[in-house]
Amino acid sequence: MKLFIFLIVFVATCFYTQKLHAQSGSGQLYFIRATGYVASAVNFRLYIDGSLRCKLKNKTYSVHTLPAGKHTVFAQNSGLGSRKRSKPFDVTIEQGKITYVDVIWANDVSCEEITSSSAEKKLKGLKQTTACNTKE
Repeated sequence: MKLFIFLIVFVATCFYTQKLHAQSGSGQLYFIRATGYVASAVNFRLYIDGSLRCKLKNKTYSVHTLPAGKHTVFAQNSGLGSRKRSKPFDVTIEQGKITYVDVIWANDVSCEEITSSSAEKKLKGLKQTTACNTKE
């Protein structure tokens, strides 16, 4: 009887651990800056879950590995003046998958999630930023 109870507890623990492991995976978030502007609109500061993660220049993109789950993202221009920021929104990172966010300047800074086919078109000719320089 003790062996039977031990086996049940052991199997339940294995299933629970496997489920936790599956949920704890990671995925990637791409911030894409395909537009090019000068002066105060040159750099955007990109935030994930309220933390500065990258300063993105014209015609570049950055890649961030994040734990699977929901994350809040927004961008802010880093020029002089009002330092307008986009409306924060949630993105869902799925294990082993890529999520793309397009950062746009059109009178205001904005971010939007885009499809992989749209992202692939935008990524052509862009340069990946690997040194995000997150010092204020």
